[in-house]
Formats: sequence, C-alpha cells, structure tokens
Amino acid sequence: MNQIQIERQPAATLGHDNQPLSRATQLAAYNAAFIELGLRFRWDEAMYEWLCGIECEKERVARYIEEHHTHLLKAYDAAFLSQLIFDKKNEYLRAVGHLN
Repeated sequence: MNQIQIERQPAATLGHDNQPLSRATQLAAYNAAFIELGLRFRWDEAMYEWLCGIECEKERVARYIEEHHTHLLKAYDAAFLSQLIFDKKNEYLRAVGHLN
C-alpha cells in the first residue's frame, strides 16, 4: 500500500438520516464518480463487496488503484486520486438527495 497517509473516513457513508447508505447506493455513487472523472473502470457488486473488507473508504480506492490501475500512479498520487474520487462520490450522493 502507498506509504502516504490517507485521512481515515468511516467505513460506511451515513445519509441525511444518520443511517448507513446501502452498498448498492454507494456502489452506484462510486461508478458515477468514475464516469464523471473519465476513469475507465467500474466496480461490480463482487469487487465492491471485496473492497468493503477495507475499513477506510479512501484506502479502498487507493488499494484498488494500486492493484488494478498502477499506471495512474505514474501521474498521480494514490491519496490524491482517492480524495478526488471520494469527493465526487459524495457530490453525486448530495445531488441525488442522499447527503445534506
């Protein structure tokens, strides 16, 4: 794993009712973020389920990139990409009414 520290976030994003969002909702949000950022990868349910074994959301993204898209690390830092994707995911969730 990248040696750069990634700010830890809760394993599950909480909705406006302070309840964890479903995995299906979060998966859709991640895939929407990937599309908007022009990234050529998508997570399916099996991949997201495996990644959910990693507690921190940003570490999940970094781990995926480090294992499946290492070419991106030639131009970008894993922590930077993780933050960017995390922010876009949350932007999507706010736009569809799941976050305040």
